[in-house]
Amino acid sequence: MMRSNAQSRSFFSKVGVTKASLLGLSLVWAVGCGVPEDKHNALVKDFENTKIELAETQQRAQATEDDLNSQIAVLNAKIAELEKKQAGLEDELEEANGNLQMYESKHGSLEERLKSTKGELEELRKAREKTRKQLAQFRDIANKFASMVESGKLSVKIRDGKMVIELTSNVLFDSGSTKIKEEGQVSLTELGAVLQQIENREFLIAGHTDDVGQEAANWVLSTNRAVEVVKFLQSSGVDPTRLAAAGYGEYAPIESNDTPEGKAQNRRIEVIMMPNLEELPTIPKDILEDS
Repeated sequence: MMRSNAQSRSFFSKVGVTKASLLGLSLVWAVGCGVPEDKHNALVKDFENTKIELAETQQRAQATEDDLNSQIAVLNAKIAELEKKQAGLEDELEEANGNLQMYESKHGSLEERLKSTKGELEELRKAREKTRKQLAQFRDIANKFASMVESGKLSVKIRDGKMVIELTSNVLFDSGSTKIKEEGQVSLTELGAVLQQIENREFLIAGHTDDVGQEAANWVLSTNRAVEVVKFLQSSGVDPTRLAAAGYGEYAPIESNDTPEGKAQNRRIEVIMMPNLEELPTIPKDILEDS
């Protein structure tokens, strides 16, 4: 687990260094070549924004990994507790077997308790293994998007236990339009190629707007944009049975709409990797209540 954590931090550090280094070189070139002050200032601002964005991405990734590792730690503690309980029950059972006539009723009760404990222990082991697989899967998928993250075409986040791929609307669409721009088509083609590599997953394409304009128009705009992205991904080779579209209008913001920067963040298209219900850990209800 320590090795996996190191690999995860190494990946995000590599992404941060690569992108920040490129922007840093751009700044050096701009100064050396006598670029106008306004363009130089824009490069400086982009550089600072990129450093902030990369730092936030690393923090989110670390928080997600810490959360999953915490779940594993809880499961390990439960397993250790049940193993200790099992050892004690086995000792009692051995003692009861020494005098079967006297302890016949107790023997039967201990057998049932031991059987129940073994069942709980097996369920916890399965839950721990599934959690580890989920963490490994998130890392693997994040690596597939590494080049697109480095180039600034998208960002990858974990939200409510689901992987979310974010693309800003200005990359895909002109203001108020549902027609995908050429630049956006390039990004979606690359995205579609990666999605085809992810097996046994369905994807929800979610459209979002800021709070500018009429409510009904924003609902329609966000929905139509999501549908256009689904259609384009299908034409790029993604199985349409694995795609769905939804429009949230202005009602699922990730930033405040009180600033231009916040509005820009809220105008976005998200590709949400839906969980495979068959792979979700199943933990006995009584175990959760005891936690």
